[in-house]
Amino acid sequence: DMSIRALALMGGVAMVVTSMFGLLGRFVTLHWLSMLMDCYLTVFGLVVILLEGKRHAKLPQEIDAMIRKYAYFLEFIWGRGCLYFFIGSLQMAQASILDMSVGAYMSFVGVTYIVSGRRTAKKLEQLRKSLYSEAELRRKFEAADAENRGSLNCDQFQNLLQQFGIVLNMTEGESAFMSIEKVEGERIGLAQFLHWWKTAEFDNDQNQFALSV
Repeated sequence: DMSIRALALMGGVAMVVTSMFGLLGRFVTLHWLSMLMDCYLTVFGLVVILLEGKRHAKLPQEIDAMIRKYAYFLEFIWGRGCLYFFIGSLQMAQASILDMSVGAYMSFVGVTYIVSGRRTAKKLEQLRKSLYSEAELRRKFEAADAENRGSLNCDQFQNLLQQFGIVLNMTEGESAFMSIEKVEGERIGLAQFLHWWKTAEFDNDQNQFALSV
């Protein structure tokens, strides 16, 4: 079960590479409209890399704030999935075999995001219906913190959910983990977990599963 974020990151890199080569080729043949589309696709590919490469390099605070302000839909799993499907369909419209292959791949990633969001929301809704005191939540969080760092990475977070009887695959676990504000790199603290537990919305009908860029 491969990481959904790794799939998206590879798609973003592929979009940038193919669009830049396409831009050079169409400059030689003077296909101006196709060149403009390649410019758009290069920018979209860079956006994907910024969004999904956060675990490898921290997203600059200014860019993070701009995304939250002007692209709030990316706060939701469905929003990211729709974006990836849209830009994938744009690249397929370039009609070359390479563009169609990369575009189809990116569209597939978008659909995977949307499906994963719905599936994860359904499972986590069962969790939210369970009654746990804050002391019990704290105890389970500390038990999952095997490194005693006061924070959890994605794998430890999934172990925490297993203590509540919720078993998620890698894709679903990443979808859930992305929904929580991070304290350091790709880790969540107890305060962030408790806030997520009390305030996060898991609307399975509308797939309104919020996440943190």
